[in-house]
Amino acid sequence: MNLIETLIFIILSGAVLALGHFLAGKWGAVGWLIGGVPVGLFWACMLFFTARSVFIQFRHSLGPRPVCRQGECRPRAYVLVDSAPMKAVFRCRCGDLYLSEDDRFLQILPDHSLLPYVVRDSSRSWKKDL
Repeated sequence: MNLIETLIFIILSGAVLALGHFLAGKWGAVGWLIGGVPVGLFWACMLFFTARSVFIQFRHSLGPRPVCRQGECRPRAYVLVDSAPMKAVFRCRCGDLYLSEDDRFLQILPDHSLLPYVVRDSSRSWKKDL
């Protein structure tokens, strides 16, 4: 959500709450429910999904990564480009893109195909993925 959308939602939230306040004068608690419940549910969902996104970004940022294919970039030299709950896309300083999915690390080629690179074994060490 960008700034304009946030401002529009805040204005609409205020309008719905004002409607609830007006209806509370006529119908009491039912009027507040008409104005307050939709706004409260939306803000609760926004807080939940924001916290979830922060947790996912944090988890991927701290996750283990191997040395890049060219041998130049160490594990902390990667930049998180995109993430989802179970996978993340990283860019190393060399400019190569990698997909981290479960215990596999795959290189994303310029044609967007995936080239297996390394996999973590049971001892949590990186080994070549065949």
